[in-house]
Amino acid sequence: MSGFCICFKKKQVFRKCVTCLIFFFIYSSIHAQEKAGPPLPAEYYALKTDNEKMLFLMKAISDSLDEGQLNPVLEWSKAGLKMAEKNKVDSLKGIFLFDMGKAYTYKYNQYDTAIFYYKKVIPYFPDKMRKYNVFSVREIMERYADLGNKDSSFVYLNVLKALIDTMPDSSPKKITLSQNIATVYQYFGMFNTAIYYFQAAIRGNRQINNFRGLGLALANLAELYNEMDDNEKAIQYSKQALQYLADVNQPYMQTAGNIADFYIDQGNYDSALVYLKRSSDMAVKIGNTETEISNQVILARIFIAQKKYDAAQSLLDKSIAQLRLTDNQWVLSKALINYAVLDSSRQDYNAAKKHLTEALTISRKNSFLIFTILSLKNLAALLSRTGDYKNSLLYHNEYVKLKDSVAGEKTKAQLNDLEISYNTLQKEQEIALLKKDNDIKKLELKNSRKTFLFYIAGFIILLALTGIIFYNRSRRNKIKMGKLKAELQSQVLRSQMNPHFIFNCLNSIENFIMQNDKRQASDYLNKFSSLIRSILDSSRNEVVPLSKDMEALNLYVELEQLRFNHKFNYKSFIDPALAGGDYRVPALLIQPYIENAIVHGLAHSDENDLNLTVTASLEDDKIKYKIQDNGIGRNKSKQYNRHNKPNHESVGLKITEQRIFIFNGNKKYDPVSITDLFDEHKNPDGTKVEVTIKAI
Repeated sequence: MSGFCICFKKKQVFRKCVTCLIFFFIYSSIHAQEKAGPPLPAEYYALKTDNEKMLFLMKAISDSLDEGQLNPVLEWSKAGLKMAEKNKVDSLKGIFLFDMGKAYTYKYNQYDTAIFYYKKVIPYFPDKMRKYNVFSVREIMERYADLGNKDSSFVYLNVLKALIDTMPDSSPKKITLSQNIATVYQYFGMFNTAIYYFQAAIRGNRQINNFRGLGLALANLAELYNEMDDNEKAIQYSKQALQYLADVNQPYMQTAGNIADFYIDQGNYDSALVYLKRSSDMAVKIGNTETEISNQVILARIFIAQKKYDAAQSLLDKSIAQLRLTDNQWVLSKALINYAVLDSSRQDYNAAKKHLTEALTISRKNSFLIFTILSLKNLAALLSRTGDYKNSLLYHNEYVKLKDSVAGEKTKAQLNDLEISYNTLQKEQEIALLKKDNDIKKLELKNSRKTFLFYIAGFIILLALTGIIFYNRSRRNKIKMGKLKAELQSQVLRSQMNPHFIFNCLNSIENFIMQNDKRQASDYLNKFSSLIRSILDSSRNEVVPLSKDMEALNLYVELEQLRFNHKFNYKSFIDPALAGGDYRVPALLIQPYIENAIVHGLAHSDENDLNLTVTASLEDDKIKYKIQDNGIGRNKSKQYNRHNKPNHESVGLKITEQRIFIFNGNKKYDPVSITDLFDEHKNPDGTKVEVTIKAI
């Protein structure tokens, strides 16, 4: 029996040794494979020349990047670079360096290292229009943005802007780069400029019928509007995007989920459920677990709003457990904050504090600024409610400090945005005027040559006949030239008016800033940005829809009400016959008269019940505007200006009268009528201005 035990023990030892040896060989094999890098396909080793191997590697890397298989990219790129250096093939050196930058960007998230390799690519492709030069500059711009280095990012952004200025709108390269540039402007809070470049990408994709690209551009623009707290436009553009993304799974799911989120913000839970179901159905169809989890968090948010607390808790418990097994810290933070809302609704303040504290820790670690601010705000309110005033004050102070810092950065971004928008407007106007001037010179030169030849031919044939023909030809040319010059004059007048108006608004913003009135300055700046965007949209057109023009005028009056501390009331009315038709008018045509009524009539009045009324009505084939105020009247206004502004000369009304004259085409009726108003005691009681233009 003892012998059997000894034998049995020896066999156990032997088996253990064999097992250890097997494990050792397996481990050594795996370790050697890792050390050697990811394996290459068998066909690679069958290739005989370095050139064949390099071309094979270049295609294999490209396929891996397209399929999101990033593990082999770095090692394969290094192998290709080594062969390219050995064979002195400069173009392939640049391509493999670019692929190494891609690996460090998307596999390892080492942006500094990625920038180092992208910069090494550019000397191998000195032509700025070459693919790898352009894409390297784009990657450097975006990686600097990821690092928060605005100055360096904008250096390369400006290189790309100068490059695409020379390209047609339909160029695929311009479309792609416009979207990249827009994303960087959005990242740094310069939303109006970002919108300009997103719209450029949308126009270009429409021209070339690139519906997938169009859908992506629309979806990005929608997210930008959501970031600007304009959920109406966010939903509008997201719905447009869905039409073009039906065959693009991930963007379709993301966009449908975004619409659900936007509807929840509006309290429209039925519509939110419709689009959330679309996103979830697609996620189940393709087996995208990450999107399913994210959608569960959105659904829980709906249940909380509907007071279905048990259903919300079940979803959040399941989602958080799944998220802890992934690296999706963004959705985890969102889920924890939603859970805290659920806890507070149930008055379970200890659980709410626990969830908010964890959300704050994660958001701080990952630099999720929005969730950090939200967690601090909610923690301060929660601790105050439970009587922990000391810690509540600490969280509140940190929240205020962080929020003020963000507000300061936002204001700087808006001012930079405004400056770029203004420069863009000026540049476009200058280009348009130069083009018109060039057209006139070409036409004059052409007519001059025709006239000279005509005289020679006419002298040879018959003097009298030549005179008649020349007279008729010259008369037609004068009419043609007159129309062209009238069109040019109209554009010149519009370009004079826009800077005049912009400088007045900028002075108002400066006054608020000098008075240290941050809230008024921010409110004024937001409305002014919207008005500038409206002016930019309409500045390229001779006429704009009447309803859109009235919206811009209403926004302008709101700015003036802020400027004068709501000193006067404002009402506007559009004739239903006008509102129901597709009528178009010159942009901001009556704005100078409204400005006069406010600045010269209402601003100097000491009365309490001050009013400004603007109406637009349809009379036969004419549109009649009426601007009426109950201010101090024209006589007192002239006395005030002589005393306070003796050297001031306004050109706004003169320019406007010329615009009306040109637009009406020398019609017989009087286009502008100004009436002084008086009360029953014959005292001045304001001014009424009537402007009549042709209806088109």
